Amino acid sequence: MLYKGLPLVDFFIIGKISIEGITPWNKEIIIQNCIVERFEGNCTTFEKLIKFINTHFKDCRFIFSFFLQGFTIEHCVFDKYLDFQAGGHNQIGNPINIKNNSFLGFVNFCDCWYKSEVYIENNNFHKGTNIQSNEQYITFDVPPVISGNIGQTDIESECLDQ
Repeated sequence: MLYKGLPLVDFFIIGKISIEGITPWNKEIIIQNCIVERFEGNCTTFEKLIKFINTHFKDCRFIFSFFLQGFTIEHCVFDKYLDFQAGGHNQIGNPINIKNNSFLGFVNFCDCWYKSEVYIENNNFHKGTNIQSNEQYITFDVPPVISGNIGQTDIESECLDQ
């Protein structure tokens, strides 16, 4: 369904969804009200908006991935380490919105570059994140809005619990 640009709504997905290395990926991705065993989006340039809404991800990765039209993650649960390292690159007017989520593992933003707005609000980072670290090469062209989060957001590491 994703390859056809169709949303995934109300599914329990066993196995792996892999959009690894497909560059560019030119379809919008919407995953809503699902349980996903594994999502792999590594080494991909996403040319359209990605939305994860009210979904439970048992495993998810986005190493070296660019989100040109933005990325929205709202009301989701991520069971494991979530890796965004060396990614970002949202274009002007296309925000990254990460709001009201529960991250049970560490969330890694090492070496990410965000060219437009970033909102990290009201999340629970159970094992922390490095989104506000000083030594992890995270670049914001627009000052981010990071507020209301639970858990440490300035960890000076990139891999606490893989």
